[in-house]
Amino acid sequence: MNTPRYAKGSGQPPVHLAAINSSDSTTGHLVFAGAAAGERTMLFTSNAELVHLLNELMLARVPFAVGGMCPGPADEVALLIANAQLVGPYLELSWTGPQQWVVRQMANNPGQWQLAADLSEIANTSFDPESLKNLMLSCLMPVR
Repeated sequence: MNTPRYAKGSGQPPVHLAAINSSDSTTGHLVFAGAAAGERTMLFTSNAELVHLLNELMLARVPFAVGGMCPGPADEVALLIANAQLVGPYLELSWTGPQQWVVRQMANNPGQWQLAADLSEIANTSFDPESLKNLMLSCLMPVR
């Protein structure tokens, strides 16, 4: 990624990872929100599975929401990158006002962001969280 980009929007944000809710130190669920997702969840049963899911979301160009009073998924991803458990740029979704949001490409040395003409240039605007369930099922299937 040369010059990181950003896109602004209003109203319903794109499908994004809104929260990572942990049941204990290794299990929990991801919460997706935005556009067509409504609110959907996906379970994870280990830290390795969580890291794998987050990596798949990064590769799929799905934005991660920033936290407010507590760390959000974007903060968790940044920490995992800092700890070398994840690698690469990711997308951060933040709110600038009521129904006003910004999606930014986050990289090691972002410098000055450039405005993208359309959100779809940087984010996957048609992402379906159900696709992760199919991916996880295929990872669990034995190879013949």
